[in-house]
Formats: sequence, structure tokens, C-alpha cells
Amino acid sequence: MEIIRDIVCQVYYDEKSSEKIFELLKLYLPKYEPLNLDYTSRVGSDEEFSSNQEMIDYFVNTDNVRSTFYWNQSTDNPNKIMFGVNITDDGKTVFSLTIDGTISLAEIYLKDLKQRLNSDIGVITFVNPAEYENGLDFKTKYQ
Repeated sequence: MEIIRDIVCQVYYDEKSSEKIFELLKLYLPKYEPLNLDYTSRVGSDEEFSSNQEMIDYFVNTDNVRSTFYWNQSTDNPNKIMFGVNITDDGKTVFSLTIDGTISLAEIYLKDLKQRLNSDIGVITFVNPAEYENGLDFKTKYQ
């Protein structure tokens, strides 16, 4: 079996939810490394966030904004999973798992992520995530 680096499994989610983001983050990366609090900022403000929760809540609860977040875990992570969330400006979310593994393993992760998000829309790419403008564009291209 050939190990492929940077296989990206992306799944469409028809809403934005801090609860869902942290639920899946803790599931796939239980020992995740928190983001730096200057990872991103509020629109039109330099005020830093006080926690990862506040940062995610801001983008989930603010309309017409977008941001992408990636978390890593340096220990107990044999497939080198990186968990990603792209909150789109049209109120949708595209979740991603980037792994080092086989195509079969990527298909398992994609299926699992789809089931947990109750979504039929997803794609596997290599090295670079799929390209799309917003949630609707992702849904249209990869349905």
C-alpha cells in the first residue's frame, strides 16, 4: 500500500455551527493544538480574540463573513490528520480532513465525515483543497 501525503477530504455542511465544529474537532483531534489568538481578526477591527471558542463563535454568528481554520495535533496522530473548517460568506461550512494515507483510508474518512454531517456532498482531492467561491458553489460543483 502506497502512502499518499496530503489527501484532502472535504464535505459540505448546510449551516454554520460552533457546536458542530468543536464536536468534530475533538472527535478527530482529541489533543488538538489551539490556534494562536491572532490567527484572524474581526472584520474592521484589530481586537484580538480571547479564546478559540470566541473566534469561531464570531464567524459563525456574523453574517456575510468568511474564514478558514486549520488545527493540527502533533502527538497520537498516525495519519497526520489536519482538521479544517471553511466558514463561507453565504452561511455554509465546508469541513475538511487532510491526511497522509491510502485512497481506501481517505474514502473511509470521507464517508465518516459525510455521515456525521448528514451530507451527501463531498470530494477527495490531493495536496490542494477543492476550489469554490462559497457554500452554494461547493454544493453545485461536488454534488
